Amino acid sequence: MEEDSGKLINSVWARELDLPPSCVEFCPAHPSYFLVGTYNLQKDEVDAHTPEQDAGDDDNKDDAKSQAAKPKKAQSRNGSILVFQLQDDNNIVPIQTEPQPSALLDLHFNPIEGFWDICATVSSTATLAIFKLSPGPEDDKPLKHLNTMDISSLSGGDISASDGSEILFLSVCWHPSRADMLAVTTNTGHVYLVHLPAWDKGWKLLPEPATTHTLEAWTVNLSPYFGPTDSPEEVSFRIFSGGDDSKLRFGTVIWSPSDDHLTETISAVEARGHDAGVTAILPLFVLEDGSELLVTGSYDENIRLFSLAPYGRPKNLVEMGLGGGVWRLKLINLDKTPSPTYNWRARILASCMHAGSRVVDVLQTVDGEHHVRVLGRFEEHKSMNYGSDFHPQRKDSLTVVSTSFYDRLLCLWQLDIA
Repeated sequence: MEEDSGKLINSVWARELDLPPSCVEFCPAHPSYFLVGTYNLQKDEVDAHTPEQDAGDDDNKDDAKSQAAKPKKAQSRNGSILVFQLQDDNNIVPIQTEPQPSALLDLHFNPIEGFWDICATVSSTATLAIFKLSPGPEDDKPLKHLNTMDISSLSGGDISASDGSEILFLSVCWHPSRADMLAVTTNTGHVYLVHLPAWDKGWKLLPEPATTHTLEAWTVNLSPYFGPTDSPEEVSFRIFSGGDDSKLRFGTVIWSPSDDHLTETISAVEARGHDAGVTAILPLFVLEDGSELLVTGSYDENIRLFSLAPYGRPKNLVEMGLGGGVWRLKLINLDKTPSPTYNWRARILASCMHAGSRVVDVLQTVDGEHHVRVLGRFEEHKSMNYGSDFHPQRKDSLTVVSTSFYDRLLCLWQLDIA
């Protein structure tokens, strides 16, 4: 490895799970608890396949979502949601297992304070489910299911799979300032917005796609954009999406919650600076000139920093290879207070498929140059690292749980960082 490849980290705890893990996240409301979603492609007596047997040699084919999105035939998948507690002595205790009729591809807790215990999951049968995590001293099943709806029910019957095809939800993202809105992506290349006026009923998927890719839409993220609106109840925001077509797309919309009307105010723009599918998107912040800084991950193994002006083409400020497809990005912290060495710095946890996990800094130096620096790397996973997350309240060191798919491994590791 190169000198700047970061410190090699050893695990402090590891366990093999019953099913392959696809996603993981700590609960902001109960920081010692985290959820793991699993994905299992069931064998049948006619034609037994696993994602690994169907996979090709390159990263673009060798992953759960890609195999799910491009089935050779209708396939049966199931999964589970696992609840764990990370104790003070770094022991991880299994708390609850909730079997799911479909495989899980993504899960996220609501980012709005007061709703931090609400979790959304999406599945291989295009279902959206909402759960609430409420641990108690006498409750051995703290994860409560509130509601599940599939894409046909969500859209009032406007959207359904045609004969011989499947629709899968590949990722989900909450709105950063509205607790009642989220976005989902599909294997058919679409990004949809969903309004949730209540957790257990009344959900509505806006049938007109917010944006579209020509191949699978792997990822989506939303960013507040405080542009002009005609009514105080209207919400203006940006939609960022990445697809297997190697494109980063972004545009600005206004949403009216009363009638779920969506208006595109700035048409979607494509950024073409990726050499393979765009799999992760992390908005950072908006500069004084209105440009937004955004970090992306790709199957091409690079992490990139873009500057996105409200109009015009995005500018690629810096990129760096991380040794594996960059599947997920999670912001650890953002420091916009100038220091003797940088004007701003974003510390990020990256899940890098066959390369394992990376902790990286993306920053602008006092000279105005942009850099990516690897601080640490965890490489004990023997297969695809699709999910990693960190304990949100431990300040003495960065405490991370990470997973890998085919070897079904769940690991705990720590990195001391200033």
